[in-house]
Amino acid sequence: MTQDSLPDNIREEILLKLYRTADVLDWELLSNPAKTRQYEAWFADKEIGEILLGYFAAKRVRVWIKDTAMKEYSRAQEGIGRTVRYVPRRYRGPQEVIDAALGEGWVLDQSSIEIKPMLCAATRGEDRKVVIWGSKTALSDLLWEAMQQSVDKGTDPIVVIVTRDGQDVQPSERLRHTSLGARCGVKVVHLHRDMIDNPDYVG
Repeated sequence: MTQDSLPDNIREEILLKLYRTADVLDWELLSNPAKTRQYEAWFADKEIGEILLGYFAAKRVRVWIKDTAMKEYSRAQEGIGRTVRYVPRRYRGPQEVIDAALGEGWVLDQSSIEIKPMLCAATRGEDRKVVIWGSKTALSDLLWEAMQQSVDKGTDPIVVIVTRDGQDVQPSERLRHTSLGARCGVKVVHLHRDMIDNPDYVG
């Protein structure tokens, strides 16, 4: 998260409130209009928006909630970033994605994690592979990143389309995804993940 004038204890309290609500609402599954309504509710909340107004101008409050706090939320759910400890539930982390893409025996290189899009490298002995993952709506971005990795770094990336309860990929979509990947020279696999109680949660 970007540095700002918000004291650490205030930031922590607000992130816990935001992420607790987002978890209850299943933020990933909300429509854009529903998210917009929730942003407005947070802005009007005396324990969130009103407190932030003591540190930021009104416009900056809206930006902080949307573009700082909630952008970090999706990364925290992946078990990545500085706000992981504030999400009540999350996924098991990159290793689960690596196992789906490459099979057993591959180990995450912690230093390789990137977030736009989510990607990491895994090693097995002297072998090294790059895994890139995201939702089906991000497929074009994932394939583009895979092709760039292949051309610029000489890697052979694998793309993983991830879903959770409440999301689905129909057989015809799976076939289209793998066919598009094949046309780009990229292997595409699918992984349905369950969320777990966050073992690092401080709330």
